Amino acid sequence: MRNILTLLLLTILLTNCNNSQTKTVDKNDRFELIPEPDRHDRLLGEAIQKLKTINCDFLLPDTSLGGIDLRNSKSADKVIGTDNKIDEREEYHFYSLMDTETLTLTQHPGDGKNQISVFNVSYSDKADHGYKKLNIETFQTEKGIKLGLTKEQVIKKLGNCYAVVDSTKDCVEIYYRIENPKDSKTKILERNNMPVYYATYTFCKNKLRYYEFGFEYP
Repeated sequence: MRNILTLLLLTILLTNCNNSQTKTVDKNDRFELIPEPDRHDRLLGEAIQKLKTINCDFLLPDTSLGGIDLRNSKSADKVIGTDNKIDEREEYHFYSLMDTETLTLTQHPGDGKNQISVFNVSYSDKADHGYKKLNIETFQTEKGIKLGLTKEQVIKKLGNCYAVVDSTKDCVEIYYRIENPKDSKTKILERNNMPVYYATYTFCKNKLRYYEFGFEYP
């Protein structure tokens, strides 16, 4: 009888140990499936470091969009008017003429009204956010960058001094940057008293779906 009880106890202990190991493996598997929350920030940091090491200068930065010049409030007044209010993120939002595109303008904290430091253009989603509509069919930069262009067309306009931030089967993001002291030719940072200019372009199925450019907040 004692031997039978001992055998039963050993069986129970072994079963519990196996279950514990199984649960641990399952838990680890779940951790592996959780996406890295700061993956894009990490990849962006790697892209910035790469641009610092390669021997090239970004010489063709865009400085305006739809008649609005970076950090020139008077040019923005003429295009978007003076009766707009920024949201909690210091941003203005506008639709294109047919509501198909959304333009987001960032005004850095401490700057004057309509002193725009960052342009952001994307296709509009299906929701109606009530944004003001501008009399512009397609948001386009001074160098002709607009949604729908191919990666090759954008690179032809801006040059090859970029780094890839992220790439998947269907989408790729490329990134340009000017940072002191590498501003001896464009002088864009010196003229605007800003530390960093950047531009990022996301293509899906080789069509530009999103782009953003301007000055980082000092």
